[in-house]
Amino acid sequence: MKHLFQFLFVLLLFSCSKEKEPIQGKLEDFISGEMSFERDAETGFLGFLGTVDYQSKEAAYTESIGAFNYYNPTTGRKIGSFEIPAEGPMSLKGRVHISKSFDENTVVAANTLGYTNVYKDDTLYSSFQLDMSDLESNTFFSFPLSGNALYQVAPGQYEITFNPFDFMAQRMGKNGFDLTFSSWIVKFDEEGNWLCKTDFKAPYDESYANSSQASSMVRMVENGNSWGMFAYSDSLYQIKDCKVVKRIKLPAVSPMTYFPDKYEGDKNKGSWERPEDGAINYRLVHDQPSGMFVRLTQIKERRPDPDFKDPHKRMYSDEKTFLLLIYDSEWNLRAELEVTYPSGTRFENLFSTSEGLFINKPEQASEDEYEFYKIDLSQFAD
Repeated sequence: MKHLFQFLFVLLLFSCSKEKEPIQGKLEDFISGEMSFERDAETGFLGFLGTVDYQSKEAAYTESIGAFNYYNPTTGRKIGSFEIPAEGPMSLKGRVHISKSFDENTVVAANTLGYTNVYKDDTLYSSFQLDMSDLESNTFFSFPLSGNALYQVAPGQYEITFNPFDFMAQRMGKNGFDLTFSSWIVKFDEEGNWLCKTDFKAPYDESYANSSQASSMVRMVENGNSWGMFAYSDSLYQIKDCKVVKRIKLPAVSPMTYFPDKYEGDKNKGSWERPEDGAINYRLVHDQPSGMFVRLTQIKERRPDPDFKDPHKRMYSDEKTFLLLIYDSEWNLRAELEVTYPSGTRFENLFSTSEGLFINKPEQASEDEYEFYKIDLSQFAD
C-alpha cells in the first residue's frame, strides 16, 4: 500500500508539472458568437482600433484620417462621432497623418512634421510642434499602419512609433532601410515636450536593408505596459521609459519562416514582393475579458494572378492565411488558430472589448452591417 501511494504521488507530481499542450485548429471551430456593427451608406471601410471610455461608457471606435465613430460594443449601434476639422483654429497644421482616441474623451493627432494637437471633450486642449530633427532618420520616416503608431502610456503621456523606410531611395540606387536606425519609439507629454527616445536596433542583417516592411513595428500598450515586435521577428520587446526592459522570443508550434520582401522592377516602376510562404506579424492585442494576449501572423499568401503588381488591385485578389496565436499573461502559448481569407475578401480588423475578441468575417452578407466573429479566449485558459 505504501508503494502504491508513492507511485500515485509521483504520477500526480508529473501530471501537474507537465506543461499544457497548445491547442491547434481552425478558428471557425472555436467561435463563440457573432457581432455586427451598423454601417451607413457613406461608410466603406471601418477601421476599428479598440475600445475607449467614451462619455463614461465603453465604446468600440473607428478612425479614418482624423474622423472618429464610436459604437456600442454590445448592440453595434453608433453612439457618437468626432472629426478633426480640415481648416480653422481646431485643425492640425500640415494635415493629419496619425490620430487616435483615448479614455476621458481625448483625441491626439500628429504628422511627420511634428505638428501635434490634443483634443479633450471635442475641444482643442493643446497644440505644438515636436522636434523631429534628432531621430537619426535617413532623410525620411513615416508611421506604421493599423493603429500601431500612437499610444497612451500614462495620463498625459504618449508614445509615437516611427518607420524609417524610404520608398524613394531605390530611384537613387540606395537601400531604403537604414539598419542603424534606433529611434523607433519616442515619448512626449501633452505640452509638447520630448520625454525620451529609444536607442536599440532592429534584429536584421543586410538582406533586409531594402525590405519595405521590415521596419514596421507591431505595437501594443495595456495597463501602462508597452510592447513592440518587428514584422519579421519572433522577438517581443517590453519598453519602459524608452528602454528595453525585457525581450522574449514568442513560442509557436507552427514553423515561422521570415523572408524580406524584395524590390522587383527598375528605378521608375516596380513593387516589393515577398515569398508566398513567408511569415509577417500584423497585430498584438490584449484581450480584456480573459487577460490573454493575441498575436496575428500571416503565414501564407497565394497569388492567383501573378501579373497583378498594383497593391490596390491585389488587395482583394490574393488568398491569405493567418495564425491567431494566443498566449497567457506570462506569454506561454495556449493556442494556434488558423483562418484563411480567400480571394475576394481580406483581413481588416482584430480588436477586443469587454464582450470578447472580434475578427472580421471573410464574407460580408450585407452592405449595411459589418460582421465579426467573436471568440471567448477563456476556453484556452487553465
